[in-house]
Amino acid sequence: MKQQNIQIVVLGAGYAGMMAALRLSGKTRKLGAEVVLVNGVDTFVQRPRLHQAATGQPVLQTPISEMLRGTRVQFLQGWVSAIHPATRCVTIKTAQRVEELGYDYLVYALGSAVDQDTVPGLREHAYVLDPRGSNASGAVLERLRAISQSGGQVVVVGGGATGIEGATEIKGWFPNMHVSLVTDSKFGAFKGTRIERHFREAFRKQDISIHEGCRVRAVEAGHVLADGERNTSGEKIPFDVCVWAGGFHALPLAREAGFNVNERGQILVDPFGRSLSHPEVYAVGDASHPVEEPGVPLRMSLQTALTRGAHAADNITAHIRGKAQTPLSFAYYGQGIALGPDDAVGFLTYPADELIGPVMRGKAAVNMRNFFVWMIFYFLKLEQWMPGFFFWIGKGRYAQAKRAGQITRASNISETRYG
Repeated sequence: MKQQNIQIVVLGAGYAGMMAALRLSGKTRKLGAEVVLVNGVDTFVQRPRLHQAATGQPVLQTPISEMLRGTRVQFLQGWVSAIHPATRCVTIKTAQRVEELGYDYLVYALGSAVDQDTVPGLREHAYVLDPRGSNASGAVLERLRAISQSGGQVVVVGGGATGIEGATEIKGWFPNMHVSLVTDSKFGAFKGTRIERHFREAFRKQDISIHEGCRVRAVEAGHVLADGERNTSGEKIPFDVCVWAGGFHALPLAREAGFNVNERGQILVDPFGRSLSHPEVYAVGDASHPVEEPGVPLRMSLQTALTRGAHAADNITAHIRGKAQTPLSFAYYGQGIALGPDDAVGFLTYPADELIGPVMRGKAAVNMRNFFVWMIFYFLKLEQWMPGFFFWIGKGRYAQAKRAGQITRASNISETRYG
């Protein structure tokens, strides 16, 4: 039976939010639901290419209106300033006015950003690989170009994939620069020793210095202040450009609204993607954190974002129809990490994000990574044209793990807060 006046609001038009909005548009077509997508800017940001944008490479900017063409999704450009779960509405600031937008179901997909407030001086003296802000990717490029002829010192802080991609991309396009990477952990160890060896080889060939086991305590004009590699206090690592690529957190909106969140501000969700404290709210992407692992350990990735956006859309549709919702369950199939314009590392990780098979390097790996980044973006186009098209593998892993008593409590949920 057709239901009337069901309002579904999706906050955030990244990979997870866009997938949720497109899928909901098609799946609720005959259910009387209206879908509104809210985003601060009117273009879709391809986050895995931000390190390329920071070095002056052309990156496709697709208007959100184009991605929604032919769908029933209404686009509202504006910034979310508050969420009011008690009255089920959100406050949106647009260029013209401030308005209240009511909802029956809310999809919270506002993503994450670099934490610029924990380390003193970071916001004043460092750049970040974020799409917006006075010290974001565009500002990095301006500064690099200004000193590229004379050379200079570039320090990238953060030993994860973002830091590795940023350091190698900068070195590849600005070879006169001396580039170094600083990490407080063991360099490149997040995917195991086999991949770590490839990272180290790439950095050696590109003459990029590595400072591992260095915890940055402050960013000051012209240098970072760190606890050094030999446990010395107050080591100064000089720079002309500092790029910060570590320490992500969610926006404070969810905590301020009284949602059950973790120490990073991510909304804690059950296996169905619902907020633990407000089940009419489905949180997806980097802005959320499941209390149970869905048969695999979760990490930030495009595959995870698309899958969780589609899963939330399917469960909201099921709830409207009065049908049972399904727990999140999927499997990874691989990962690619750029190592500059001419190198990358690509590998399979099926099913539980553990490395299997051979490791690709060089131009073949670059082409493979570019293909998968393009393909994941194209999945959104296919969902636009054929709602419900997107599918994922490993849908039985959660049930299998539960039967075997192997469902584990996810990490990063120990400091639960309630507003």
